[in-house]
Order: sequence, then structure tokens, then C-alpha cells
Amino acid sequence: MTQNAIEQLITSVFPGLPQTLFQALQQRIQNYFSAGDIQDISQLPVKPQDFIKVMLFSPFTAEHITANPLILDRLGKSGDLDTFYAPGDIKSKLSAFIGDDQDSTGLKSRLLEFKVYEIIRIAWRDLTGAAPLSETMADLSDLACACISFGFEQLYPGLTQKWGTPRDSKGHAQNIVVLGMGKLGAGELNFSSDIDLIFVFPNPGQTDGDRSISNDEFFTKLCREFIKLFSMDNGTHFYRVDTRLRPFGDSGPLVMDANAFEYYYQSQGREWERYAMIKASPVAGDIAAGRTIIQSLKPFIFRRYLDYGSFDSFRDMKQRITLQVKNARLRHNIKIGAGGIREVEFFGQLFQLIRGGVEPVLQARPILKILDTLVEKKLIDKKVCEELKEAYHFLRLVENRLQEYQDRQTHDIPEDPDQRQILALSMGYDDEKTFYAELSRFQGIVHKHFSRLLVQDDDEDNDNSSQELKQIWDSITDAQSNNEEISISGYEDTGSLVRLLNALAAHPNTRKLSQTGRKKLARLVPRLIKKAGEHPEAEEVMAKLLDLVATIERRTCYLSLLIENKGALDTLIVLARKSPWIISFLSQHPVLLDELIYPETLYSPPKRDMLEREMSSLLARVPEDDPEYLLEALNIFRQINTLRVAAADVSGNFPLMKVSDHLTWIAETILGQVVASSWQIITEKYGYPEGMEGKGVDGCGFIAVAYGKVGGLEMGYKSDLDMVFIFDAEPGITCGTERSVDTTRFYSNLGQRIIHALTMHTPAGTLYGADMRLRPGGESGTIITHIQTYEDYLKDQAWTFEHQALIRARPVAGDPALFKRFDTIRKKILTRERDDATLKKEVGEMRERMRKQRLKYEPGLFNLKQGRGGIVDIEFLVQYLVLRHACDYPDVVEWTDNVRLLQALSVDGLISGEESSILQNTYVSMRRVMHRLTLQERSATVDEDMFSEQAAKVAQIYDAAFEF
Repeated sequence: MTQNAIEQLITSVFPGLPQTLFQALQQRIQNYFSAGDIQDISQLPVKPQDFIKVMLFSPFTAEHITANPLILDRLGKSGDLDTFYAPGDIKSKLSAFIGDDQDSTGLKSRLLEFKVYEIIRIAWRDLTGAAPLSETMADLSDLACACISFGFEQLYPGLTQKWGTPRDSKGHAQNIVVLGMGKLGAGELNFSSDIDLIFVFPNPGQTDGDRSISNDEFFTKLCREFIKLFSMDNGTHFYRVDTRLRPFGDSGPLVMDANAFEYYYQSQGREWERYAMIKASPVAGDIAAGRTIIQSLKPFIFRRYLDYGSFDSFRDMKQRITLQVKNARLRHNIKIGAGGIREVEFFGQLFQLIRGGVEPVLQARPILKILDTLVEKKLIDKKVCEELKEAYHFLRLVENRLQEYQDRQTHDIPEDPDQRQILALSMGYDDEKTFYAELSRFQGIVHKHFSRLLVQDDDEDNDNSSQELKQIWDSITDAQSNNEEISISGYEDTGSLVRLLNALAAHPNTRKLSQTGRKKLARLVPRLIKKAGEHPEAEEVMAKLLDLVATIERRTCYLSLLIENKGALDTLIVLARKSPWIISFLSQHPVLLDELIYPETLYSPPKRDMLEREMSSLLARVPEDDPEYLLEALNIFRQINTLRVAAADVSGNFPLMKVSDHLTWIAETILGQVVASSWQIITEKYGYPEGMEGKGVDGCGFIAVAYGKVGGLEMGYKSDLDMVFIFDAEPGITCGTERSVDTTRFYSNLGQRIIHALTMHTPAGTLYGADMRLRPGGESGTIITHIQTYEDYLKDQAWTFEHQALIRARPVAGDPALFKRFDTIRKKILTRERDDATLKKEVGEMRERMRKQRLKYEPGLFNLKQGRGGIVDIEFLVQYLVLRHACDYPDVVEWTDNVRLLQALSVDGLISGEESSILQNTYVSMRRVMHRLTLQERSATVDEDMFSEQAAKVAQIYDAAFEF
């Protein structure tokens, strides 16, 4: 091809190219044409414009295809330049390319030949715009993984021939586990990256050969052979292998067994190692064992609570990064310089470390996915996410273009003018100044967002009043201090506050605090004093807050949460002022402090369908074979959602009926899951009753029937679950396991398992109290009842009070078919004709006995539940009227809650509209006050004047109904 033709070709792609670049490119092209014996541009196996771009942008590629023109010929004719390979395709290609029976020298040569071909393919696709960044990173990562995997597969048999196969104590063969770290583990490898690897093997043991050695020795030899295979040869690196991220670094063993590996991280792992392990992934060897190992490290990497306790360590990490980027040598480094790739990764990975244990979706490895998830979880603004993603994409492209130039592991923007021009052109910018201005803009965006991470707003701690409060706490144990004489804003009785602070300082938990914990407490207490003093009843609020602090302070991460998150502290103060019960609840379950961060969910309890979705999400995170962990998770589920209801309740914008509905939905959702998991456990142990093989809860022949508050959709914060268990199955023996039992015992065990799950104490608390006294036979009856026996009992043996209770009964968990059968029985029993005089006598006498036993009269006070004209009088009145009239007006038994029962009685004319309105309003008003008293941790009594008029009207209606 003539010189003139080459010049025209260059000018058509790069008009106005500087003369030095023009001449260099012209020479490279001429060299390639000479080496490939190409006479005309039409003989090129690739698009001419792509050829010109790559020859300018990558002297590395130009050198290789000139030295071996067959590479480009094969790339062009095979279609490989137009192909993005699916996971595993490169490994298959590599196996076919190398074939069998390679010695170590031949293997390394062939591996290097394959890598050069593939790396040129990947560079070509990137430089010509044929592949997006995501494909380039995936291809580079898959290529490295394929080479690593193939290398170990080729080396392992040679060592087993010499030493035998490594086996554990049970005789199971062992293989290496290779963990890819950093960008390799995340599938985000760059063009000339090191590969950071950690080597592990599953179990200790011995090889089974004549010259037996320990598994540790065997795998150490294997890993050394591998590193040798990948090492520099004739000045050329195959891959640079870095193993310094392993336990103990360079001074640690090259390979460890899984137990020792896990023990190291659980006992000695540091914060930076948590950071490093986020992207760890098995890339070669025993992949399944690798996943198990990574899973075992999840508690170390991702704490099961919001990890605010590590903020100081994260700040140290950030500070080290900040100090490093000030180094003049890193001024033009796009990876670890200011606004570089590392700052984007730190931004996302910080959230992963803090929240990954609570939000498993944040345990993903790719950074772009993490940034999207942070938006979905409302942890960052969408604008921040888009800016960081755009900057990351731009910087990673620049990184690859820099490294594709000479296949060097560089991240520095070149100083050479020609190379700077080539970089700009490779990024699609004809104007060099525009490119570098854009690069500077992106780095500025990244550094701005990075700089805002973990910022401490200490201004409020440094004003004069805050300094005085700090001095009060610092001197609280000083006998010479006169703190009680100091005036503190917002507190009428400074002495009372000082006594509270003295009590906290003397508390055993405070005395046991570490130095770090004491520093955190010293930061938090003055803030609490100041914040609480801004509200009425400051002393009472502080008393509750300091009780909470004394409970949680040994877990200093919770102190950090309140220090780091001003919104959480403000919310806590508001809740303490409005509801001491909520603060006590938080003291019992400190994990709920995490909820204070999100007022949008704290004050908006989820409805039934959302609770079901939350439950499904929870179950996806719980191992199927860990019922204890499930119960712990269910406790946290209940506590979180109960807190949300209580917070919405005290906000004043949440009606009583909604409070009860939400508390009932929470209980039903949990009970449904408890029944389902109990069914699974019992069937795995004893098999299935006849005809139910393999069925789930929908065909289990069992239901949990809720009575009382749950049945009547009127749950309170402290309500137990009043239940009856009913089953319907033919007599016989279970089948499917070796531990068959008769059907009755099977269902009895199921019922006991459910009660055990509900009442068992876990590290996260107890779900509910379970009251089974309403079952046939009461406390002396069996825990489960056959549906026919249940019907016969209600028809022939039940007391009137049991029929009263049945009014508020409804099935809430179990087999839907049995729900219908129960409803039929309930309606049949409730609509029976009854003698009015007998009914009136039995219901009235039962009510008076209850009043005598449970009402403790206190002068000037009215008991909302048991007082004359109170809540229980209304409930008994409703029950009497329903049982009295249901035979003629069966529609009144459709409902189980008192408000709608009263409405139904009014619609059918069984009470007047005025009476119904009085009873409904009084009932709702008294229950609302009871809720408030519960939240204030006070008894269910009020001044007798508060409800005197309404109670008198209720008593009048009650007396009229029960008079003879």
C-alpha cells in the first residue's frame, strides 16, 4: 500500500492530527502492512476506520498484531470482534485452545498466547466502541477467571500423582478454593489490573498417596506452583498475582483451611479487612465450598445491625484516603487521587458496611448496582446516584484507555503531550482541552460527594452552653463540684437532673464502658440534656432517656447512632416526651433504634398487604434449616412494626381503629408464618397425615382460631393471643418418615410447637403470650380439638360464657377449607334459640362476678375497663344482645368486632340508633384513652369526672337490658 494511500486513510479518520502523532501512526500502519504483506486496504480483515483508531490508541496492540499478523486475521474472520461472550464461554474456548498433555512450560506459553489474543479482542472492542464498559469489564474478569481456573486444573493432577489426593478426616477429596478480591471478585476488572487472590481449602487432613503429606502442605505446594506459572517470564507478566490481602498479609501462610480462615476474621479481622472482603467471590477451584466460606464470613463483613459503632474506624479510613490524595504525586491519578475511582467505591462500600447486614440487597458486589440500591432504599438522592454513576463510568473508561495504550498498570494522566492528545481522542474528544475539563468536572463531583461522607457537625457541641453541659458531665463524679447550683436551660429542678446524671455515672454498665465507650457517652449526654431541655417536662423526659442510655450503652454502636444521626436523636426526644412506654419498648429492644432514622416509615405503619410483602422479604433472608433464627427475625419484625404503630399513634394522626387494625394484622401475619414453619418442622419429623402428603398449610387440616382482642380486631400493645386449635383428619398413622405417630398426637405436637414458637424467649425477645383457656374443657382440655368434637362440645356442653366468647372468634391461620367449616359451626351455635330469662341471668351474673373479682374501687377514679358503664359492660351488653336475637336476626353474627356488632344491632332495630351511637362513641373513646395510658405507662384509671356522663348513659342502657 502506498504512502499516499496510508496518509489519506489516516486523514479520513483523524483530520488535523498533530504531525508527531501522524508520523508515528503512519509508521505503525506501514509496519503492519509490510509484516502482513498487505498491498491494499481492501485486504484488511477489519474495518479500516477501526484499524486506524486502534493503531493510534494502542501501540501495545499495534506491536502484537505486527509481530503476528495472524492474530488480527483470525479476529477479523472469526467474528470474535463482534462477540460478547456469556459467562463460561471464555473458559470453554481456553480449554479447546490448549488441549491436553501440556507440560508446565508449554502450558504457560499457550496460556499467554491465548491471553494476548483475548486481551487484544477486548481492547479492540472497547477502543472502537463496539462494547460498552459493562461488557469490557465482564470480559476482562471472565478471562482472568478462566486462566486462574484452568491453571489450577492443570497443576492439581500433577501434584496428586506425586503426593496423592488430599482428603479430610471422612475421606472426602479436597480441592483448592480461590477467592477473587477487589475488582476481580466483583466482575469489574480493568485492562492491566493485578489479580488479588486469597487461597483457602475446605478441611484439614492428609493426602492418600504413598508419600502422604498434610493437606496444608499439599495446597501450599499447589499455590506456589500456580504463582510460578503466572509469574514474569522473559520480561512479560502473564498476570501479576497479589496475595497480600490474605490473613496476616505477607507474613501469613499462603493458604489456610476454612475453619482457621473463618476464625481469623471473627477474632482478629479489622475494619479495612471487612472493606476488602465485600467484593470477595470464589473464582476457581471448589466454587460451592467457596460460597460456603463467603457465607460464613457474612456476620463479620455485614453486621446484623446498623453498624454505626464503626464510624470512627470508617473516618480513619476516609482520613487516610484524604491524606493520601494530597500527595503531589497523585495529583493526576484517576484511581486513588482526589475524585478518583476509589472514592466512588468507598462511597458505596461505606453504606454496605453500615447497612449490609440489615439490607441484604446491599451485599451485592458491583458498585453501580449498589448505587442504584441506595436510591431504592432512599439512602441517597437520585441525583447523587446519577452523578456518581456517570463519573464512575467516565473514569473507568479513562482507566482502560490509559492501560490499553501500553498494557501497563497505570492510573496517571500522562504528562507527554502526544499521549495526552491520544487519550483525549480515544475518549471521543477532538478537543483536548474539552476532555480534560470534563475529567476535572467529574473528579470534582466525586470528591464533593466523598467529602460529605461521615462529616461531623460539631458546631452545636462547641457553643458556650454545650461546653458548660459537657463540663457538668465531666465533673459529675467529682465530690467538689457544685453542679446542683448551676442553672441549666429548660430544667426547673437542676438538682433532680444532676441526681439522674449521678445515677447514670454510677450504673454498672457505665462503669464497665471501655475508653472509647466513655468518650461516646461524654459526647451524647450533653446533647441529650440540651435537646430534652427544649421541651416541656424536661426532667421526666431525661429520666426516661437516661434509663434507655443505661440499657444500651454497652453496645456503643447505639450511642454512635444517636451521635451521628441528629434526626434520630430528635425523633427519640419527641417519642420520649409523648410516650414513656415507647422508650421502655426501645430499652427492651435496642435494635429498634435503627427505625428512628426513617421518619417516613416510622410514622407510616404498613397495611396488611405490605406486611405480607415485608414478611416474604424477611423469609428470603432466613435459612430454611434455622428455626431459631426465624423466631428471632419474627420478633424483630413484630417489634419494628409495633413501634411504627405506636409512633403513628402518639403523633395524633392515627385513629384508634387503625391502631387496633394494624396491631391485629401484625399478629395475624406472624401467626400465619409460625403455623407454616411449625407445619414444616412437624411434617419433616413425623411425616404427613393420610391424604395430606406433601401439602403445605393450605391443605394441612388445621386452623388457629383467634378469640378476644385478635378475633375482635381490637388488639392493644400488650394483648395476648387467645386461641383455640382445631383439626380435621381421619384417624390413622402418619407416613413418610420412620417416626410415624397417630394423627391426634401429630396435631397435638403441631399445636405445642406453635405455642412454643410464640412464647419462646429468643435473644430478640418473645413474640406473644398464648392463652388457650377458651378451648373445650378449659385448662384441663386437650390442646387440639377435632372439628366434630368442637361442634358437639359447643352444642351440648359449653357454658354461656363460651358462647359469648365465640361471638369474637374467627380463624386466622391454617387451612382455608377449614375456615369455612368453622364459620358454619359458629353461626349455627350463635343463632340457636335461647331462653331470654336464663340467658340474661347467666350473662348478668357472670359480669357481676367479674366486676367483684377485678374492680378495685379507688375514690375519685374511674376504671375504664371494669367500672360501671365501662368497656366490659359494653362488651357484655353486646354479647347478650347478639345471643338473644341472633336466632331471628342471623346477620348480626357476621362481625366479630364490637363497633360493627353495635352497628348491626342498630340496623336490625334491636337497639335504637341513639343507644348504638352512645355505646359506640363511649367504647371507642375509652379504648383510645386506654391506649394513651398504656403509652404513658399508666394504669387504666382516670378521674371519675372524665367519663361520668357517658358512663352513666351506658349504665342506664345496660341496666335496662338486664332488668327482669
